[in-house]
Amino acid sequence: MVRSTAAEYAYHEIKKRIIEGTLEPLQPVVEEEISARLEISRTPLRAALQRLELEKLVERQGNGRLRISNISVKEVKEIFNVRSKLEEIAVYEATENATEQDLAELAKLAEMIHEALQSKDLDEILKYGSMFHTYIYQLSGNQTVNNFITQLNDHIHRYRRLVPNQKLERTIEEGKEHHQIVRCMANRDAEGAGLAMKQHIENSLQSAIDAIKIYESRKQEAW
Repeated sequence: MVRSTAAEYAYHEIKKRIIEGTLEPLQPVVEEEISARLEISRTPLRAALQRLELEKLVERQGNGRLRISNISVKEVKEIFNVRSKLEEIAVYEATENATEQDLAELAKLAEMIHEALQSKDLDEILKYGSMFHTYIYQLSGNQTVNNFITQLNDHIHRYRRLVPNQKLERTIEEGKEHHQIVRCMANRDAEGAGLAMKQHIENSLQSAIDAIKIYESRKQEAW
């Protein structure tokens, strides 16, 4: 039980640091350093790393050593294109299911996103953005969509962490996009809500691509 708890702790801590960028892409995974930092033994650490490797957040090199998985334009395109299809389905079905109270809650979250963007508060931007989309997933009642998006979320959040730091001016527009989605839902315009969501995801993808290019350029300059 203790070993299992330590492995779970290590798994969540390392994943958090990968998503937040504390552990950077291509950074070597040095077990001695991580076990010392987390104050756990190597056995539960390896169990945690195996889970992260399966989730493609950690990758094994040809020499058998582990490193933090890289980021790439190819991967982010794949992730966001799949996300776009899933979110279109979710918002379409959510529009049909939403009550007036649900719509009021979504409008409130959209406004909180807008305020966070104006104040350039990264943590608040990501928190309320996640809450907005999660609310729509739940309203859809589509468990299959929920399951697939859950599998993508860690990778989505990792790329989203790059965007506000690198291209904050683009994220200001996202407040308007969230309001547009809610307006379509309030008008019971499911097709319009789906199109608004698709445009929102496509714009987010472009911001992520721009952020990756800036990140890679800065890494090359540092070298």
